Amino acid sequence: MKYFDANTWTGRWPFAFIEEHTPRTLTGQLRTHGIGRALVSPLDAVFSPEPDPANYELLRTTEGLKNLVPVPVINPTLANWREELAEGAADPRVRAVRLLPAYHNYKLGHRAVAELAVELIRRKLRLIVQVRLIDERHEYHSLTIKPVKAADVGALVGRHPKLKVLASGLLRSEILAVLPKHPSLLADLSFAEWHETMRHLLAKVPARQLVFASHTPFLITAAARAKLEQPGSPKSQLAAIAAGNLERWLG
Repeated sequence: MKYFDANTWTGRWPFAFIEEHTPRTLTGQLRTHGIGRALVSPLDAVFSPEPDPANYELLRTTEGLKNLVPVPVINPTLANWREELAEGAADPRVRAVRLLPAYHNYKLGHRAVAELAVELIRRKLRLIVQVRLIDERHEYHSLTIKPVKAADVGALVGRHPKLKVLASGLLRSEILAVLPKHPSLLADLSFAEWHETMRHLLAKVPARQLVFASHTPFLITAAARAKLEQPGSPKSQLAAIAAGNLERWLG
């Protein structure tokens, strides 16, 4: 079974001793665990006032690495977001952009997000909404960052039915609450944890709405693979979740 990872990162996270990956070391890490392709975003864009330098570095350092699909981070509340989007979209490898509302201090209902959605639809680009980067109970003690509400992601999909949206970092309970209400919405499995995770999710959520994600380097890469290796789910559904659904979503 081939694997296409929807959620990986390069760069440094300042609040924990997790591995700091370059695109090349990330490639090696994923290959060790049998993951052939991955979407990748830059951690340096999370706390930066301006994500564009981190996006530029991501595009530069992933050149020639066909297994990594760069996903720039856009902050639509900045005055220059249109220019940053245009710069990213000029690279033919870019098929999606990622939003970090919780870290960039805006809500999905913000007028700028609506304007971005219109532009993404025009450019035929996909949108990844990063609901959380880490379990909020483990945030650095001086930070009061709360995850994006799953209902807000659903509301965004409702307002922009032509926009292709992937929710990254939903908990199992949030997946069960929001995906059945929004058939076009996809969610990655990075934070979906339960006994026999896939069997429980697939009992209530169509396989076509789920995608594999390791959230490397925050989470253990092998643990993501293990979710799809549990018995009890049809192999055709697991294969779609492992790679097919993300390939179809990217177009």
